[in-house]
Amino acid sequence: MSFFYLFAVLAVLLVTPFIYFRISTKTQSKKKTSILYGVVAYLLTTLLKMILMATFLPDSDQEEADFTAQFEPVSALITIVVSSLDALGCFLALRACSGHSEVRIFGVSFAWSSAESILSFFFVSWIGCLKPEFNWVYMQNALGSNINLLKQIAFTHIIWILWKGKFQNPDKRNIFIWLSAFFITPELFNLFQVFLNQYSFFGWVLLVLKFAVAYGLFITSKKFYQSFEVLNSNKKKN
Repeated sequence: MSFFYLFAVLAVLLVTPFIYFRISTKTQSKKKTSILYGVVAYLLTTLLKMILMATFLPDSDQEEADFTAQFEPVSALITIVVSSLDALGCFLALRACSGHSEVRIFGVSFAWSSAESILSFFFVSWIGCLKPEFNWVYMQNALGSNINLLKQIAFTHIIWILWKGKFQNPDKRNIFIWLSAFFITPELFNLFQVFLNQYSFFGWVLLVLKFAVAYGLFITSKKFYQSFEVLNSNKKKN
């Protein structure tokens, strides 16, 4: 049964990114190039974030397993500031790529979320699902990885607009507000997780909340991107 659980979790973890990769209508060579830049950008950004977190994050006497037992505002603020480096890494990856905007956005978002899934969820699921007793948290993590893919696509759209729009987009104030949401909402979810654990709710409630937020960010960023592309095409025609 352990192998059945493992197969189910890995299927949920990997099928959605694979489908997203296959439905892309752009050339394979362009996709591979942008994906490579996205993976490199994610690894370097993550390494820098780990160094900064280890340097500035206050030490805690709690074990990692008890992290959700309390919520520390100072640590949350430091995490938000350090997480903002994702914007720089995403921007550098987009700038290094070549080709149509859709190719760049696809490659960077796919590579970023896939690398995060492998490093954060894949190996943990592989070890955890082979235990005699199955824990649904691994399935929740796999579904959460798919939600992160949706969120990363939205995040890459926002970074692209801010870069190509030269900060002159008419909706720039709203765009910056939505950009800040990508860094603030994870810490809010940590706070919600403290509440849910105290009242013995399952992680499925938090998963639904994460999907709702990610979907809202995706729809909004998609509208920003489409309006930006229309505005840009009109400028070229004139």
